[in-house]
Amino acid sequence: MNKTENEVIGWKWTMYAGLMPLMAGLFMLLTSSLSISNDMSLWTFVIHKLDFSFSQLAAVDPQAGPFVTFLAMLAGVNIVSAAVPIILISIFALKKGQKWAWYYLLFMLVWEGFNDVYSVTQFYFDTGAPMFVMPWLFCILMVTGLYKTRGQIFNQ
Repeated sequence: MNKTENEVIGWKWTMYAGLMPLMAGLFMLLTSSLSISNDMSLWTFVIHKLDFSFSQLAAVDPQAGPFVTFLAMLAGVNIVSAAVPIILISIFALKKGQKWAWYYLLFMLVWEGFNDVYSVTQFYFDTGAPMFVMPWLFCILMVTGLYKTRGQIFNQ
């Protein structure tokens, strides 16, 4: 018996989609940590810097620094924690044709994908920081994977 005989064709697209928020979340944690720890330099996204430093932000109000630190770390961790189930569900459930996995991944496309695309695209227009690549790529890969797997998932 061939190991991949009952494998749903196209499941790898959704798994690769899950790698996008995983990398984005880790990137956010790294760049936020760098910007907070090097508080005199401009806030960095490595490929783009914003026009303020963490120390300037913290000088606005004593609670601004802790608030931004909280948001940056919380967002980075939550992005990673959303990515891991996408990857694991793709590998262990969608690959085997479980319908609930397809619906979960559709939910994540709408909930995580569309929200992130909207947010980072707005962020780009406001700041010029090109952070939209990973969320757009997530949506493209996820739509492709869901489209490719729908026939096998729903014709079982």
